[in-house]
Amino acid sequence: MKQIAIGNTAEVYDYQEGKILKLFKSGYLVEDIHREFNNSTLTNKLGIPSPKAYEILHNVMDGRTGIVYEKIDGQDLLQEVMGNIQNQEYVLQRIESLASIHKDFINHTSTDCISYKDYLNFFGYPHTASLPDGNFLCHGDFHFANLLRSKQNPEKIFVIDFMNLCHGPKEYDVARAYVLLTEDVFGPDIAPEIRKMLMQAKQLSGQIYLNKMGYSLKDIEQFIPAVEFCRKKEML
Repeated sequence: MKQIAIGNTAEVYDYQEGKILKLFKSGYLVEDIHREFNNSTLTNKLGIPSPKAYEILHNVMDGRTGIVYEKIDGQDLLQEVMGNIQNQEYVLQRIESLASIHKDFINHTSTDCISYKDYLNFFGYPHTASLPDGNFLCHGDFHFANLLRSKQNPEKIFVIDFMNLCHGPKEYDVARAYVLLTEDVFGPDIAPEIRKMLMQAKQLSGQIYLNKMGYSLKDIEQFIPAVEFCRKKEML
């Protein structure tokens, strides 16, 4: 098999005609792989534009486990944005696309995945009980890199990566996406004036995203501390 991509938790290989194998690294919990597979099949069932999940394969290449997915030839929206970062109108259009797709996504309801509170509890967030419940579908990691534009049909954008899929209030997933858009992910060596400029641009992007989603910061403020708490744990 030919390796075509590599990430923090898995490698991706060409598998069969029209299929890829996401092969998880040694030591990755099998129950987490099954959860991702079940989450992916749920999005397929709900009609969300997402790669079809076919099967789980065990004992592949040194006993590892992987998921066979539909192969989508294309480029993620993060690559599109970074390739046109100087074009403000272009970037604005991509933020609008992000919001439009996300709005459709969180309009689905399901309890066939974990509650977002289970996710918060896993990371030890101490104030979960004070947060509201909800049955809306939350992606849990909605950002440009998880939106893939089809090369064969450029009008079609697929949503990918469902490891964090959960159900809860819409506002939780909006807060999560807002934090991902606006957080400081720049290295320590960046000049202060450059950091300030970049953060101003990210804050503007976040505000445009919220406007297009139809939310204000006040609408999502109760979820921001929980998201930021988990993000710190995730980055360790």
